[in-house]
Amino acid sequence: MNTRDRLKQIGLSLFARHGYEGTTLAQIATAAGIKKPSIYNHFDSKAALFLELSRDADNDMVALIDASLAQQADAPFEQRLRDLLQQCATFAYREHQGVFYKRFLLFPPQELVIEVEAITEQGESRIDRRLVEFVQEGRRMGALRTTLTDDHFIAAFYCVVDGLLSETFMYEKRELERRFEGVWSVFWAGVKAG
Repeated sequence: MNTRDRLKQIGLSLFARHGYEGTTLAQIATAAGIKKPSIYNHFDSKAALFLELSRDADNDMVALIDASLAQQADAPFEQRLRDLLQQCATFAYREHQGVFYKRFLLFPPQELVIEVEAITEQGESRIDRRLVEFVQEGRRMGALRTTLTDDHFIAAFYCVVDGLLSETFMYEKRELERRFEGVWSVFWAGVKAG
């Protein structure tokens, strides 16, 4: 692994554990076994490192959605939707990356709020396009209610994912899996055709 990638890996871990304000470039350099000024050969500032990690996390969420949709392409629509919802909701389980993702979405550093909001807006727009295609396909197949609008589906989808992501702060994995089953049954009952 090259130095830049190592710095990103260490930065991700420290930002996830201590937040932006609680992490210093000196800590990152020490963990990487280099002197602090050497970081500037790879990143202009702590903010630049954090924002790159934020873009990476956002890209990883979009990639996770794409992977779920591709892997489940031949499955029944209900199974495809369930997998997509579960994959998005359990993204937070990924060591360091999941916690970092929750932090940057929910508690962006005050000095970087504008930049982080721009990253999340771009990511949300990319996710929205995928969800619109998906819900329209579900309606065409007769799997989803014809009265279910794109906007209502997307709003409900985000609320479920955000709620489940928030619960990862409070519950262990086994309890989260149990809770997902209940959430899924209500969500599916609300969107399915018939």
